[in-house]
Amino acid sequence: MRRKLTAKARVGGISLLVIFGLLVYYGTRVEKIGSEYDNHFFQSNVSAGIEIDTVSIMATELPSNVKQVIQTDSLFNDLKITAVKKISRKDNEYYDVSFLDTDDFSIMVMYDKNGGVIRQ
Repeated sequence: MRRKLTAKARVGGISLLVIFGLLVYYGTRVEKIGSEYDNHFFQSNVSAGIEIDTVSIMATELPSNVKQVIQTDSLFNDLKITAVKKISRKDNEYYDVSFLDTDDFSIMVMYDKNGGVIRQ
């Protein structure tokens, strides 16, 4: 009986040591992740040095390339333009144009300065 008890105590003691070791190991790992690998560094580097300027403009102020693409596009030439935003980023200019379709849904299309569709 005593021998069985000591064998159980050994197994229990060893398993407690293993569990304690794992808790200590993963506890320090979480601390390291929280302090050394904080994502603030990555977020600040992604947006560092990128200046974006957004200005609302009239539809008549669109570049002629963009106007021509809109007029020749069978999907958008009959739709009403509700809003236009000029987005300047580094040396590039983009135009975010909002159209109102016949069902009163807003459709947004982004063009580059040459009239190419960036996002629809």
